[in-house]
Amino acid sequence: MLVLHEDQRDKPLEDALNKVARKHKGNLLVAKVDVRENADLHAKHNHIATPAIISYDANGKILAQADYVRPADVRQHTALLINGTPIEAPQSQRERTSSEPINVSDKTWRDEVLKSSVPVLVDFWAPWCGPCRSIAPYVEQLAKEYAGRLKVVKLNTDNNPVISRRHGIQGIPTLAIFENGQQVNRISGANPAGLKRMVEQALA
Repeated sequence: MLVLHEDQRDKPLEDALNKVARKHKGNLLVAKVDVRENADLHAKHNHIATPAIISYDANGKILAQADYVRPADVRQHTALLINGTPIEAPQSQRERTSSEPINVSDKTWRDEVLKSSVPVLVDFWAPWCGPCRSIAPYVEQLAKEYAGRLKVVKLNTDNNPVISRRHGIQGIPTLAIFENGQQVNRISGANPAGLKRMVEQALA
């Protein structure tokens, strides 16, 4: 099991990897590689988003891989390598009606945001944030108004540190537009008029 990282400080993930390494010592090798020091290896794996897991069989064949991994991914890949248990693909929310915001996580970010066929409005928020609560009704209204043309998702920054850190979220609410997997615009603060303009520009 190859783990690619960029020195992310993720104790739950580290604990899960250490547990697997101890429990299956002799049957499973867990190798951690910092991609900043091994750019060629990262390129070989198409610059997969970190932290990532790539599982190999005894002959060096890739059996499975995952990006933005969490402890559950470690357990799934371990079951695959030790017991041959297939990894089930998560049920994507992309096909459901998008007339209301969809809650996303570090794990579902790639499918819901980066692979979306329509522009995505991301609301980076947290439950304790007053301005986040004040802008929420406007975000919900945009989801209804532009259903089918715009996907609206919400990411709780407290529970999803990987994506929040990757996109440099320092203040909330931050609202960003993603197209074809790339961030194209963003604003900070509870600014309904600015949010509306940003969305209209994206869909123009």
